[in-house]
Amino acid sequence: MTFLKKLGTILANVAGIAIGVGPIIGPFLGSGKAAQVTGTVVNDLTSIGALIVQIETMGAAVGLTGPQKLQAAIPLIGNIIKTSEMVAGKKIANEALFTQAVQEYAQATVDLLNSIDQGEAKS
Repeated sequence: MTFLKKLGTILANVAGIAIGVGPIIGPFLGSGKAAQVTGTVVNDLTSIGALIVQIETMGAAVGLTGPQKLQAAIPLIGNIIKTSEMVAGKKIANEALFTQAVQEYAQATVDLLNSIDQGEAKS
């Protein structure tokens, strides 16, 4: 079992989707220093990681496959990227290339989370 699958299963079983997983996943995805910044700024990578964990949790609860979870994440990750400092306010000239990049960000985030030892996902 991967870290992401284990964490998603734990969150689905322990908390349930109805109450929201944002406050629960914070300790798994961000540094303590980030939480101390005035105004609590969450960086784009952490936002994307949190989104992936939320979709994994939802997917564990309703039985989605990996590809279905990835497809559910893509438009939401696209929104995060569109509002990122790198892209915000800029015109997207090649929508297909943008969508490809978003898919790659989504898959890379899944791969990154799955590279973490599953023992780090604790209830």
